[in-house]
Amino acid sequence: MYRYRAMQSDEFLDYLKSQFSACDANMGNLPHHTSLEADEETGESILPMPKEVYGDYVEIDDVISFKKAAKHRIKLVNLSCKVVSQTRFTREYNSIIRQLNSAQHPLNRVILSCHRQHYLLKRPT
Repeated sequence: MYRYRAMQSDEFLDYLKSQFSACDANMGNLPHHTSLEADEETGESILPMPKEVYGDYVEIDDVISFKKAAKHRIKLVNLSCKVVSQTRFTREYNSIIRQLNSAQHPLNRVILSCHRQHYLLKRPT
């Protein structure tokens, strides 16, 4: 485990850039309220998910969980992407790395919120 708790913000970000593929994250326009649409051919329900709304939080082939939040509301939880603060990232660093490295775990990227900036972190391929 790397000791980065005492690092200054610039050192912390430099360290992350050395360990991950890192870039500014597009946070889209979340939270977003929408309605299900019906497919004209099959009649199946479709949840529209435009990139300008969901940004880097949702990508094709993500594993997404829907939870009932209230009577007519659902909450979308993306199991392929975590959004975490710098404090939580530091605290859960080992667990996050294990999840990113595991072929059995759906997590493949993290959006780090740090000093009002958002960074998209992916393991280098």
